[in-house]
Amino acid sequence: MNDEINSTNINNGRNRSYDLGLIIAGVGIQVILVILMVIEPDATLNGIQSIFDRVIEVFGPLMLWFTLITFGIAIYLGFGKYGNIKLGEGNPEYSMFSYISMMTLASLASAAIYWSFTEWASYYSGPGLDMEASSFLALDTSLSYAFFHWGIGMQSLYVIIGIAIAFAVYIKKVPLFQVSTVCNAMLGDRVEEKKKKTFGKIIDFIVIIGIVGGLGSTLGLAVPLAGGGLTQAAGIELTFSVKVGILLTIAIVFTITSFIGTKKGMQTVSNTSTIICLALLAYLFIMGPTVFIMDNITNSLGWMVTNFMRMSLFTDPIAGGKFPDWWTIYFIAFYLNYTAFMGIFIAKISKGRTIRQVTWATLLGIRCGVWVLFGVNGSFAIHANMEGFVDVVGLVNKGAGQDAIYQLYEMLPGGTKIIPIVVMVMIVGFVASSLDTASLSLAQTTTLKLDENGDPSKWLRVFWCFILTLLPLSIMFVEANFNVIKMISILTAIPFVFILIFMYVGTFRWLKEYKAEQCTIEDDVNINVDIV
Repeated sequence: MNDEINSTNINNGRNRSYDLGLIIAGVGIQVILVILMVIEPDATLNGIQSIFDRVIEVFGPLMLWFTLITFGIAIYLGFGKYGNIKLGEGNPEYSMFSYISMMTLASLASAAIYWSFTEWASYYSGPGLDMEASSFLALDTSLSYAFFHWGIGMQSLYVIIGIAIAFAVYIKKVPLFQVSTVCNAMLGDRVEEKKKKTFGKIIDFIVIIGIVGGLGSTLGLAVPLAGGGLTQAAGIELTFSVKVGILLTIAIVFTITSFIGTKKGMQTVSNTSTIICLALLAYLFIMGPTVFIMDNITNSLGWMVTNFMRMSLFTDPIAGGKFPDWWTIYFIAFYLNYTAFMGIFIAKISKGRTIRQVTWATLLGIRCGVWVLFGVNGSFAIHANMEGFVDVVGLVNKGAGQDAIYQLYEMLPGGTKIIPIVVMVMIVGFVASSLDTASLSLAQTTTLKLDENGDPSKWLRVFWCFILTLLPLSIMFVEANFNVIKMISILTAIPFVFILIFMYVGTFRWLKEYKAEQCTIEDDVNINVDIV
């Protein structure tokens, strides 16, 4: 099969612009899960939890090694001989600020805002590397583990798949931004078409379950976090109706941005939200314990860099602790859950950039922003807890982390009225950007043809916006547990490790062939010049 796949063949002569069977299968499994959570909530949760724990236990070491090796490969792409390969003709469509802002907000949603204030408290109460709980060392290194779990090691999972899809579309002329289509192009003529079609459907199904489950449950965290700001600023009680109103408001924003497109919609929301976030961080940094924040960030980054390898491969086999399973391996699984939709999105906005630019923007651009977020917010929370201003650890252990966040903001001028409103706006922007990206990736995965700009139907994106809203709304109505959907989506991401390994091999084969072709062309040009 020729690398330059004809889109007409993919459409198989049908007039539909979307894959109806794939959509029904992907949405259907989510409906079945919601029904099970209504009929047998405890049995469903316990059953999924036991399967989840067993899978994480068995595949955990593999996932640790896979992530570390992926990080090494990403570093090689950033420094190596393939770094100057340009992914498509022309200049980049987006400025570097917009490029990094969109990728950062797409990968974070509201989770980073919440955990930037509270995650260190969990590491303090239950630390890794066999440290004593609630000890001086556990507190001293608590932010370091947050930096690690939200760091460049995990982020490297997005790099290679983004480059693979971009290379396939912009250089190999694969017609669709789909993981399955790229994999089938890598298989070439070695596998018959019928088997490739089956292989592709399985991949697309895994991608859909991961995105819908992972991003749908994101709204479950965003609603109480935004609702806390509403209660703080206006004294409005967080009733069920208010929660639904918050969810629908967020849904309206990301549906509108999805409909008007990435350039006009998501770019504007991402840039605005990033500016608001940076302004709020600067305000907290200046008005808070500035010296302590600077010292703690420096100390925590230094400890993380020094212990990076130990943290990357820590499994605690002698003591038998659950920290690696509950935190590091869980984070890897969670990142794998985001890998497909981030890869598709990174490829979509990377036309005109080199492999080196994509690599370092993804590894350092996103992570530096996240480290600033966690460094400032986390250090502020640690200092407040140490001084007895806010019992962050106690509130987090009670499951009231959002209350801790707004109590911390109360310490600042304007923290009772103005800042909560700003935080609500920021949360809407963060979540809308992430779910806008999800709707794009889902539409790319289920489309059968793209327009002249490489975009799927706007109405297909709106449909997925509806599904991404309907799932958490249904869970809220039946008062089910969001963890079931989240665990299912992460479980489906485990097989993605093997798909990624295949894509790594195929990508480097393509890069090697392309580099050889370019060298041959340059040699021919030099020979002709010499002859002249």
